[in-house]
Amino acid sequence: MKPRSHRPLAIRLAFAATLLSLALPSLAAPTGAKAPSKASPTATNAMPVQAEIPKSVFVLPASPQKGKDPFFPRSMRPYPSPSVGAPTTNSQPVAVAVKLRFHGISGAVGHRLAIINNRTFETNEEGVVPTSSGPVHIRCLEIKADSVVVQVGAERQVLRLRPGL
Repeated sequence: MKPRSHRPLAIRLAFAATLLSLALPSLAAPTGAKAPSKASPTATNAMPVQAEIPKSVFVLPASPQKGKDPFFPRSMRPYPSPSVGAPTTNSQPVAVAVKLRFHGISGAVGHRLAIINNRTFETNEEGVVPTSSGPVHIRCLEIKADSVVVQVGAERQVLRLRPGL
């Protein structure tokens, strides 16, 4: 049989001594109640002062050398493009040449509907229609028996049904 080592006992004693040294200062502290101080009552009832939280400030870089978007580092979106200039103001609206196709008329006589580029319009209705040059905003001004008057920008157009329909 092996003799027992005294090492576990030494570890226990060291642990107990450490705990005693930590507990001793708290036992030596006075436990008596202190007399009330003559502090102002507003000091004890006052809200604690809260530190002001700083706000983040984000500055968009002027070029890729001055900074990059951390989420999209290859993106050129945050940098101003050189082709963008000051907006120009025209006194007259630009006339847009678009090809509109009048497909037909539906609805009752008192409430006619016109089908223009596969979209249905009633009188004084505005909407966007697809064209070969892209979507165009139009307004249906008047619907007649065989034609429709629309406004595209500042230009008025009369669209007629094909003969024989």
